[in-house]
Amino acid sequence: MPKYLTMADVSEAMRYAEKLELSVDRLDEKELEKLDLFMDRVLKLYYPEREIREIILRHKAEIVLGAMVAKKQLGREFDGEEPRAGTFGVTITRAAFFGIGDDWEDAAPFSTGSPQNWIHSGTTLLGGTAGNPIKIGENAVHVVIAIGSLHPSPKIESIKFSINGAEKPVITLGWLIKTADITIRELEKSMILKKNDTALAKVFISAKYGSSVDDYPFLLGVSYLPEDILRLHDAAEIAKSTTKVVLTT
Repeated sequence: MPKYLTMADVSEAMRYAEKLELSVDRLDEKELEKLDLFMDRVLKLYYPEREIREIILRHKAEIVLGAMVAKKQLGREFDGEEPRAGTFGVTITRAAFFGIGDDWEDAAPFSTGSPQNWIHSGTTLLGGTAGNPIKIGENAVHVVIAIGSLHPSPKIESIKFSINGAEKPVITLGWLIKTADITIRELEKSMILKKNDTALAKVFISAKYGSSVDDYPFLLGVSYLPEDILRLHDAAEIAKSTTKVVLTT
């Protein structure tokens, strides 16, 4: 029996889908159980605090919704963390899925005193036009739950997203991640990014730190991809246009 997810969560996800006008394919009980097993493994990470576990559980219906969007988009059965050939699965979001680089640290260094590109087409991995958004390919659906920094001494003051050309309110990190033990900022509503959605994100760091500094922003989220794509290990392979995970614009 699932520990965290129920068919009531599926129903809530369906209500989200209707409200957001998303095309989905409803998860059956077997698929829901596989997603629940993934969440159980993720939630067993050992932290002194329980905040990250609670963040994930607060967004569980949106995680289910992402799976249903992916089931419709990919036209395949969902088969958990280690999917069989011909199905799709789930994993924690990797930096390569957004074209950042081999890992989240590859975005550094950043210039200071003005907004700087973070998620954009002009990364070394993508090689597109700097400042242009990325486009989500047909082989990926992402549910972004929170934003944080992996740097031992975070300096980012804020991050701003533009999704499908629409500017979103600035997400202030500032003292929230500079003073907390867990340097993460939960989103009010998850960002669900699917085929052909575009995303651009910029970071702002105060010039008080100098003209160029390291900081390592990351996305806490889950990603749904076909089984053959989940087998790709090299970030450069994942970011190829032929893989259809992340594209330039």
